[in-house]
Amino acid sequence: MDTHLHGSAERIVVRPITPADQTRLTAFYAGLSDESRRTRFLGPCSGIGERQSNAFCTPDHAHSEGFVAVTGAGLGERIVGHVCVEPEGSGTAEVAVAVAEALRGQGIGRRLVDAAVDWARRDGLRALTATMLADNPAIQRLLTSLGLPCRTRPIGAGVVEIRIELDAARSAA
Repeated sequence: MDTHLHGSAERIVVRPITPADQTRLTAFYAGLSDESRRTRFLGPCSGIGERQSNAFCTPDHAHSEGFVAVTGAGLGERIVGHVCVEPEGSGTAEVAVAVAEALRGQGIGRRLVDAAVDWARRDGLRALTATMLADNPAIQRLLTSLGLPCRTRPIGAGVVEIRIELDAARSAA
């Protein structure tokens, strides 16, 4: 998947994650602000460790998947966004996304989520869910603006879940 952003200073490509991305993905999460990591992981953390980076970078492509937004090429390639899709139950998976603060508002998160939705539809999933802090309106706006039926419900302790229905999108495709 070679999705480019136009109008940004650097060319940004969205592509499937690979095992070779492990060090870059760890650096990406370490480079996010404390607040960005808090909203992505629903609590304070300093980044991801080797085990989690390995898990993110080695999806089985049948039940789980991941995509990265990258800039640069070869050894100079840098991850500026990440989305993962993890199985949650029969016909559903959870989606989570993060984008570098300096590049927000340029459509990177949207392209990452679109890649995740496309993969989920090809994989035959009926729905995606996303769990987030209720005080994270940016991700809520992103996920509810996909043009797909969705439902938001509080699940407690300042956390909400959005369920995105994919069946309608599949029948329209």
